[in-house]
Amino acid sequence: MPVPATVLENTAEPGSMGHHLLVMGPELFATHPLPPRGMLTIGRAENADVRLDDPLASRHHARLHIGDVLQIEDLGSANKTRVRDVALAPGERVTIAPGEAVAIGSTILMVQQRLPPRVRVLRPHGYMEARLEEECARSEATRDPFALVRVHVASALSPGRMTEIVAPVLRLPDMLALYGPNEYEILLASTAPEVAEQMVRELDAALATAGAIVRTGLATYPRDGRTPEALVSAASRRVRGEQGERAGATGNEIPHDAVMDRVYKLAERAAAGTINVLIVGETGAGKEVLAEAVHRMSPRAEKAFLCLNCASLSEHLLESELFGHERGAFTGASEAKPGLLETAPGGTVFLDEIGEMPLLLQAKVLRVLETRLVTRVGGLKPKAIDVRFVAATNRNLEEEVAAGRFRRDLYFRLNGMTLHIPPLRARRGEIAPLAALFLRQFSEPLGRDEPDLSDEARLMLESYVWPGNVRELRNMMERAVLLCTGDEILPEHLLIESMSAAMAPNIGPAPELAAPYPPARAETGSGLGSAPPVGFGIGASPSAAALPGEDERERILRVLAECGGNQSRAAKALGIARSTLVLRLNEYQVPRPRK
Repeated sequence: MPVPATVLENTAEPGSMGHHLLVMGPELFATHPLPPRGMLTIGRAENADVRLDDPLASRHHARLHIGDVLQIEDLGSANKTRVRDVALAPGERVTIAPGEAVAIGSTILMVQQRLPPRVRVLRPHGYMEARLEEECARSEATRDPFALVRVHVASALSPGRMTEIVAPVLRLPDMLALYGPNEYEILLASTAPEVAEQMVRELDAALATAGAIVRTGLATYPRDGRTPEALVSAASRRVRGEQGERAGATGNEIPHDAVMDRVYKLAERAAAGTINVLIVGETGAGKEVLAEAVHRMSPRAEKAFLCLNCASLSEHLLESELFGHERGAFTGASEAKPGLLETAPGGTVFLDEIGEMPLLLQAKVLRVLETRLVTRVGGLKPKAIDVRFVAATNRNLEEEVAAGRFRRDLYFRLNGMTLHIPPLRARRGEIAPLAALFLRQFSEPLGRDEPDLSDEARLMLESYVWPGNVRELRNMMERAVLLCTGDEILPEHLLIESMSAAMAPNIGPAPELAAPYPPARAETGSGLGSAPPVGFGIGASPSAAALPGEDERERILRVLAECGGNQSRAAKALGIARSTLVLRLNEYQVPRPRK
């Protein structure tokens, strides 16, 4: 069927809202402005007005007719155009309404009315923290990726001017917030990594055109982390130009209290042998730092220490990274590539987040542990390897084994010795020394003396429950250095509302570690569309205060019941992060509601 030339009539009235076409695919989220009248071709062809990178789309798949009514026409496509779950016949043309989905292969198209331009609001950092918490919880359930961008402005640029420049690049669900003086953060909602990278390039170009000198850092969920603290840490690290992450310092600089001294003594004993080591602990507690310490204390210390995050790559990419691949093993494999296990002879391979590894790959890793042989993807001849394995997870692998999500034989192979890192709230003696260490680390690149911790700030740090552990403390100290213009860190340089909301006396690992810091008074937002106060989402509810004689477990169960079993609402009422509540439920062996 011949495809006529595109006809567009740009006769829109100035200020007319018009429509735009929303295109959503597995790796795509894009919008195309539509004229008041005309028609557009849709397909895989280079000359298509709306080009789809979808193998199930034909070169010229469909045509959108725009006029008094909206109509979609199938152009004789191989895999059909579907409207209201009905496949259109070749040449068939049907009327569609704004907001109605049109399916082409795995891509969904939807015409939506363009809203009038709205003022982009520059949010406070506390608002961004709450939004990140919500996005992580949502994406954990939906598997929907999103991204966080950190922007450092090295030139004179007012927040108002920054907002004006950034606003045209952002979409309606995205959010701009102030991280600190000349420091900004941007949430890109429902955005695949490739789209986020393109948006960052557009952002850099817009700022450069305006004469601004900036550095940007991008972190994406779940590739760079699954918690707000991990994403902020990754984005901030890239703004500073750092590659690897360390939740603390390296070597003997790390201050330890008695409980961590015991962990490191066990680690030293494990390091001396060849036994596999499994490190368990909450996200951000410093598992990678301990893994590297095991390597440094071992006879393999002079060899390579290589880290692979099992949660950051797809099953196919993870296999290729571990085992390598031969030329032509899959599309895009233009040359052979050795895997991680081959490139660390005599060294240590650290498998972080091993609990996220797919079952099929678990079987292959088990075979490597048993035989010490590795076969590249697409290869036939196995190669002998000499590496030591250290693995880490924040999951309870025994529960994962019972649920059939982790192989029992692999668990026993990895679990030669288990090192358990307690959460930061159980290591109160480390908090102030770690904070001072981070203040020094972040002050040195700025060419300034490290500020001291005031007594009030130290009390707040030692009273906080630290749901994000050492990583959260590190992020907070980086921001405090940016906010502090004097020689002392004061409470106003910390996120006071968020911290005080999570300082309820009965929230903590043990009564003797709980601090007598009063919970913040919960505040009510002014409705949808208004910015809630800083710390919104983790403010403690007065009704969640402990009753006489009530222990922590009883309190959690009571608040859960009052919230109808909704864990997000219960965590908010208790003044803690949802992830912390889930951890408490697991510790107290409280069954969680099943979907």
